[in-house]
Amino acid sequence: MTTEPTSAIETLPPHLPAQLQDWFTWLHRHPELSFHEEETAEYVAAQLRGLGYSPREGVGFGPTGQRLYSVVAVLGADRPGPALALRADTDALPIQEATELPYASLRSGAMHACGHDAHTAMLLGGAAALKAEDERTPWPGPIVLIFQPAEESPPGGALGLIEAGVLEDPPVGAIFGLHVGNKDVGTFSIAGGARNAASDRFKIVVRGRGGHAAAPHKAVDPIVTAAHVVIGMQSIVSRQVPPRQPAVITIGMIHGGTKSNVIPEHVTLEGTVRTLDPEVREQMPVRITQVAEGICAAYGASAEVDYRRGYDVLLNEPAMAELARQAVVQVAGEDGLQSAEPGMGGEDFSRYLQKVPGAFITIGAGSPEVPYEERPGGHNPRSCVDPRALTYGVAFYVALARRYFAQR
Repeated sequence: MTTEPTSAIETLPPHLPAQLQDWFTWLHRHPELSFHEEETAEYVAAQLRGLGYSPREGVGFGPTGQRLYSVVAVLGADRPGPALALRADTDALPIQEATELPYASLRSGAMHACGHDAHTAMLLGGAAALKAEDERTPWPGPIVLIFQPAEESPPGGALGLIEAGVLEDPPVGAIFGLHVGNKDVGTFSIAGGARNAASDRFKIVVRGRGGHAAAPHKAVDPIVTAAHVVIGMQSIVSRQVPPRQPAVITIGMIHGGTKSNVIPEHVTLEGTVRTLDPEVREQMPVRITQVAEGICAAYGASAEVDYRRGYDVLLNEPAMAELARQAVVQVAGEDGLQSAEPGMGGEDFSRYLQKVPGAFITIGAGSPEVPYEERPGGHNPRSCVDPRALTYGVAFYVALARRYFAQR
């Protein structure tokens, strides 16, 4: 169900919905992958300058020392803190879009399939609405707007921004972010405590002995072995993790072979691990290595396992989650606040919450005209954000700012 707009939305600048659509359309048409968001950053900075901000570009550095394509703007920088920070992520995914939308991606092999275009458009809208309100009645403290690149690729962009002092100049007292979800436009979901899982990744190289496909007995087939490794991995969750503890192991990439009649020398598997419990997380590298090495040894092959920790569990601070709930009710009414459970998706917003209190909120962006079970999820070539959600996101930011400074 879609709730009727309330006064929190009706007080937004009248031209804003059309502007939001323009921003969202441009962003969706011009996706850029993690650590390559140069044009996106230039566009965001130009829009902020048009709104009267003086944005800083290229704040922080990535894992190889390259400058991040980040944009940071501050409203009321000279006012007493602590500041309220709002963050949007800007990167896209290496997916070929299949939505057939009139504003579909113009770039082959790249798509905004996780809603970062909507997140960025909503924060631009928030910048506009917060400044318009500031011109009527100045906010009593600073508001920091963070447009962060590289959320999709660990170690992510948040770490570089934090190391560059984005939470310190001015000092930030709380940080919030929005992420689109598949529930109806006009709804929000706020999980208390854990909101996102820890997300680690691994690579397994299965090494066999190559040979002719017609004489498999003279080779050690890494493809057959790798297939058993993939199946064996699933027994870790089903048989070695307590049933009440959520955990996911997914193999997302398999590479091996060059020709149909050649048994290759090796096969590479790459996957992700998602956990909510710290003890379960610590077990995973050991379990995965044991399964891979054991199965490979049984087939006369060997396994090389490279396990890397990614983002930590995202924990919403209870008082900040409650502040967000109050803002949601002001925007969407009591019926607009939906129940929420922790998700197994990873999110580097967790890095900010390890430094300052805050909350990460899901905003409904599914079209009510489409049955819920038919709405494609994120990271799907048919992922689609209903643009009507954008105005709700902006109204939420304004309502949140009012409540944050009132309670501060």
